[in-house]
Amino acid sequence: MKQIKITLANRYRLERYLASGSYGEVFEAIDLKTNQHVAVKVAPIKRSNTLQVEKEFYDRLQPRRGAGMLKVHFFSQECDDYRILVLPLLGPSLKDLFYYCEERFTLRTVLLIADQVLARLKFLHSRDIIHRDLKPANFILGRGYDGNTIYLVDLGCALKKVHAPGDPMHYGRNREDRVYGTIGYASKAAHMLQCQTYRDDLESFGYIMMEFLNKRLPWEDIESTGSQSKEELIGQMKEQIPLDDLCKIESDGSENSENSENSDDPIKPDDSDVFKKYFEYIRKLRYNQRPDYTWLQNLFRLKFRDKKYKYNHVYDWTERKFEEFKSALPEGAEGTDDAGGADGADGADTA
Repeated sequence: MKQIKITLANRYRLERYLASGSYGEVFEAIDLKTNQHVAVKVAPIKRSNTLQVEKEFYDRLQPRRGAGMLKVHFFSQECDDYRILVLPLLGPSLKDLFYYCEERFTLRTVLLIADQVLARLKFLHSRDIIHRDLKPANFILGRGYDGNTIYLVDLGCALKKVHAPGDPMHYGRNREDRVYGTIGYASKAAHMLQCQTYRDDLESFGYIMMEFLNKRLPWEDIESTGSQSKEELIGQMKEQIPLDDLCKIESDGSENSENSENSDDPIKPDDSDVFKKYFEYIRKLRYNQRPDYTWLQNLFRLKFRDKKYKYNHVYDWTERKFEEFKSALPEGAEGTDDAGGADGADGADTA
């Protein structure tokens, strides 16, 4: 990656470029005061106030922030012509790990992910914050001993839900000026420019789960026509697609691999039912109704138990990393004590 040596705010020495987005750029840096590695978001002041908005939402989650929620280390609007937001440095995103696992997660891994993500959304929504841009890149694993914790990040598109007496929408407006979020994962209401609420974040996460299971979403190949935009056509498909088609799991045989935790229990036709029930529940929610997150978690936990999966925090990427480690060992070394075993794959550092 690109190596750089710039110090911001006389404290954060940028070490390497990590990513970029509409808000600006992200760098790995060293805090010269603590010698810790951190993530620094940098955005031109003239471009937008996204970093300031994100910082304010992170502050709303304090104190007693839940697991998988970040704490701001530092924020400044007076760093030359830039805003900078300093956050803890995390590990790979679920998007990174999805590609690492050849763009498909097993049912077992998706159920484990769902349990954590629903806990994050429950906490975020308890503070009346709607994320509005859920996507695989915005779920990032921790590092080291925190390597199995999924963090929910990037609150630059979030919205504070205002409870206004007499306003049935609980907002000062009931229409948006554009579709907020990433089009592929945006809710049906977002496509209709309706103000988003709790159920919209849950719907977006439902689409993410189906992509993880099937490599792709049904509307991935849609292109604009002369009369309609891609955005409009995707919104129409989300309205029209039957849940049986949306929630169908296409098995590619990965659940039957010789070394997989799931080798004795392949995908069955009724495994799709749990996701269909998830979407049915969301679609029945009234606009301002708070979801029963515990019920949703138990829905997936029951499927996990029915499949007789082991609850040992071994995800697909953990197994894959462990198999790569074993294949790299000298011939005959695999059976030694030092090589470890299935338990060795459970270390947080393998994320």
